[in-house]
Amino acid sequence: MTSDYYDTGILLKLYTNEPESLAVERFVKQRRRALRVTDLHVTESMNALQLKAFRGECSQEQAHVAIGLIEDDLRSGILRISSMDWPEVWKICQTLTRTHSADYGTRTLDILHIACAILLHTRNFITSDSRQANLAKTCGLRVQNPV
Repeated sequence: MTSDYYDTGILLKLYTNEPESLAVERFVKQRRRALRVTDLHVTESMNALQLKAFRGECSQEQAHVAIGLIEDDLRSGILRISSMDWPEVWKICQTLTRTHSADYGTRTLDILHIACAILLHTRNFITSDSRQANLAKTCGLRVQNPV
């Protein structure tokens, strides 16, 4: 069982200088364990950092440094990739979309993360997104907001 699943929005706060970054860093350090991530996290994080550069929220150099830190943490085991059965993830995502999106207004990427957490038998879902949190609770996940 994977005890914690971090939404990418929380994960990114470890690699960028945002108002909530210190709170997230303290939360993660208190847990004293590697962070389980999927290929979805890695791709979404790298794209988000490139988008920050595109929007002028950071320089291209800062985005590359942050991506390099993610890659370093993957190599060192601070971030550990969990392999996923992606056809099954999509199946769960489609079911959750049909049954809950009209109620919660969740976005596809948010639902994909919940589907991954379900398949990984996650206990705690870590997010600061209220819509995603509501759906995660409905799916039986314990939600924590470190912010």
